[in-house]
Amino acid sequence: MPIGFQILDRALRVIRFLLPILGLLLVWELAVRTGLAQAGILPAPSTILARAVELLGLTGERAVLFGHILASLRRALVAFALAVAVGVPLGFLLGLSEEAQLWVSPILSLMLPLPAVAWTPILLVLFGPGDLTIVIVCFLGAVFPVLYSTMQGVRACGRQPVWVVRSMGGSGLDVLRRVLIPSSLPALITGFKLGMAHSWRTLVAAEMLAALTSGLGYMIFAARSYMDVSTMFVGVVCLAAIGMLIEHVLFGTLEHATIHRWYARDAQTGGRQ
Repeated sequence: MPIGFQILDRALRVIRFLLPILGLLLVWELAVRTGLAQAGILPAPSTILARAVELLGLTGERAVLFGHILASLRRALVAFALAVAVGVPLGFLLGLSEEAQLWVSPILSLMLPLPAVAWTPILLVLFGPGDLTIVIVCFLGAVFPVLYSTMQGVRACGRQPVWVVRSMGGSGLDVLRRVLIPSSLPALITGFKLGMAHSWRTLVAAEMLAALTSGLGYMIFAARSYMDVSTMFVGVVCLAAIGMLIEHVLFGTLEHATIHRWYARDAQTGGRQ
C-alpha cells in the first residue's frame, strides 16, 4: 500500500476512535449549558479546558500542571520498568519449570486479587511519605499482571518447537530468541498493558496519600481542600488522556512493529522463513 494511503487510513482510524469521545464531550457541554447538570459539581468541558490552560501557565499564571504530569509519569514509568525487570525473567522461569510453578502459583493466587494500594499505609509506616513509597506501591500493582501473563505465554508455547530448535543444534539462546519470545510476545504485551494500567490507577491513590508536593493525584487531592472542582477534573482528564496515549501509542506501536508485522509476513509467506 502506498505511503499516502497508509497515512490516510491511519488518520481515518484515529478520527473514528475519537468520534465517540467528542460526542460524549458535546453531550456533557450541552447538559451543563442547558442546566441539566450543575456547573459547580460537573464543570463543562470548556471550563475544564480553560482551567487547564491556566494551570499550564499560558495565561500568565504560574505553570504547575506540567510539573505534576512529569512527576506522575516518572513514578509510574520507574515502577513499570522495575515490574518488567522482575516479572518477565521470573515469568519465563516459572513458565519453563513446572516444579517452580507448583510452589509459586499459590502465592500468585493470593497476591493477584489484593489491591496494591492496600500496602500504602504499611509502606508509609516503613518509609514515610515520598517517591519511594509511591514507586513501591505502583510496582506491586504492575508486577503481578506482567509476571502472570509472561508465565502463561511461555506455557502456551508448547514443547515441540523447542525440541525442533534443539534437534537442529540450536542453543538455549536460540530457543529463547526464535521460539519463546516470539510465541509469548502477545501474552507479554497484554501483561505490559495490564501492568501499566494497574500501575497508573494505583498511582493516583498512592499520590493522594504519600506525595509531598507534586503529582496528579496530589493535585486532585489538594484541590479538594479548596473545593476547586475544575482543577480536580483537569487532573482526572489528564490521567485518562495519558493512560489512553500510553496504551494506544506506546503499546500499540510495539504491537504493530512486532506481532502485526510478523503475522502479516507469515500470512504472505505461508509460514515459511
